[in-house]
Amino acid sequence: FCDVNEDVYYGEAVRWAGIMGVADGTRLEPSRPCTRAEVVEYLWRALGSPDADVKTNFTDVPGGATYATAVAWAVEQGITNGTSKTTFSPNTTCTRAQIVTLLCRALNN
Repeated sequence: FCDVNEDVYYGEAVRWAGIMGVADGTRLEPSRPCTRAEVVEYLWRALGSPDADVKTNFTDVPGGATYATAVAWAVEQGITNGTSKTTFSPNTTCTRAQIVTLLCRALNN
């Protein structure tokens, strides 16, 4: 990632994320907050990008979105229910509390 200095404290974690396919592209934008869609997609990729057998009813998750399968997987696994019955709020910033909750649920499944 061209925007991550190898000497920063999170440099090794970023290299791992790139090698493992958790994060991709040429920029990570490490100072930008993560969205709900990004966090769920990172978790999904870190756990091997498993298939999802359910289809969500979230009106704000287009079927062709890069994160659509990750969201469906997260719902199927009980990691998230969304922000309402019909919304996931993919572009909303994910707080640290939400990230830790999603991590805990994903790793305890």
